Amino acid sequence: MQKFIFATAVLAATAGPVSAAGKCNKHGAVVEQSDGIVLYLGKSCDATRKGGGTGKWWNAASFLGVMIGDDTYMVREEFDCLPFCESPF
Repeated sequence: MQKFIFATAVLAATAGPVSAAGKCNKHGAVVEQSDGIVLYLGKSCDATRKGGGTGKWWNAASFLGVMIGDDTYMVREEFDCLPFCESPF
């Protein structure tokens, strides 16, 4: 539980309000953020970033948390094509 609280706090502190546009595909969803970062969210709770890096994503109260390496992202869009993923912490 402490790791989840920590990860949520890290997301809130480091992931600024970035708007995103996403779409579903057969593997999950692709999210293009307004700052140019492209995230690929897989149906098995895996995440990758265009240009390199792999990690995990999970459902939080009002957003999707994404952690790739030392970077964290907050995706505020909902996707019907993605399953519910529990926090990896």
